[in-house]
Amino acid sequence: MGMNEFQNKLLLKDEPYQCGLFPQIPNFRKDGSAFVLTDGCNDDLRITERTTSREIRQGRYTRLVEISTKPYLTEIQFNATAQEQAYSFDVYVKAVVQVVDPITFYRNRNIDVDAYFNKLFSIDVKQITRQYSILNYGGLDRDLTQKLSAYNNVDSDTGFSYQVSMVDAEPGAEAREYVSRASKQQLEASLRSQAKALATALTSDYAEAVLMEVAEGKLSYEAAILKIEQHKDSRFDKTVDDAVKLIDKGLLSEAQAKHFVLPGIGVGVEPRLGSGAGIGSTAPENSAFDQFYEEG
Repeated sequence: MGMNEFQNKLLLKDEPYQCGLFPQIPNFRKDGSAFVLTDGCNDDLRITERTTSREIRQGRYTRLVEISTKPYLTEIQFNATAQEQAYSFDVYVKAVVQVVDPITFYRNRNIDVDAYFNKLFSIDVKQITRQYSILNYGGLDRDLTQKLSAYNNVDSDTGFSYQVSMVDAEPGAEAREYVSRASKQQLEASLRSQAKALATALTSDYAEAVLMEVAEGKLSYEAAILKIEQHKDSRFDKTVDDAVKLIDKGLLSEAQAKHFVLPGIGVGVEPRLGSGAGIGSTAPENSAFDQFYEEG
């Protein structure tokens, strides 16, 4: 938040004041406001029940200022480097600001609040954010809030107090893009690996089970080859069907689907007659895409 917004929120009125020989004491009894006479030959004067017409006349004040003394919630944003120094976190600090010394505040009314808090907090914030990776930053908000809320919250140089209520940190735009890209790549690599392993296991187990029937004399060699090929075709067709459904639902792109469908082509076990060994378990029927569907 820049100086103009901050000034407009807390500096409610700044207008000419006619002093004269018998000046009127301005009405200062307004909840949440402080009134200051300024631009005179004496020091600025805050109007209270003890203020006299004589003080005002001697001061020859020419402006009357009304300043809000109500708590004001503001949000300050700045950047802090992450553990990966090429990327940074966007840090949002929510603080309650309240004027406690109206005269000092008015003298510093053009303060740039963002720059003020950035200078105040930046060293500690950057020390903390450098300990966190943009890929794993759980607990960062808590650590920042604990640190910043422990600050001395009255600043005699600015005339206002502040109390940090919450700190929120998230990867910056470039960091979010990197995280998204890295997560997508990891997911695709994992799914490709699972799909390939499953396709190989299904084809291998089924082929060995069929060849066991040949060895036991229950099936001819030619019938076994045909049965294995039909099984491979049916698995491939199911994989294609599952991919089409996921594409239609927007859960998978065509490019991604190829990584799951293509490994199923040509995967198999070369028939070996008379091996004498086989696997008695039946092949699982789960699809590599089952993880995309919610259980009904």
